Amino acid sequence: MVGQITRRFDAGDTEPVFFGSHRRPQAVLVPIATWERLLAAVEDDLDREVARERLADKRPWLSAEQLDAALDRAAEDAARTR
Repeated sequence: MVGQITRRFDAGDTEPVFFGSHRRPQAVLVPIATWERLLAAVEDDLDREVARERLADKRPWLSAEQLDAALDRAAEDAARTR
């Protein structure tokens, strides 16, 4: 069965194949190119969501120097507590 599906995909058929029981889909097989497009789209959506959240954050941002100093202090504190 899987061999038939992969041959279909190799032949250019891009229709997903649904699996399940009692006529209820529980899983789906798609060609890898379809999967990669879906994954890229989801990653883009997640990136946009993070960007929106960051743009909506009105708190002041640390400069590179302030961030470096804060990380140095955190590393020193961690070294002292060992």
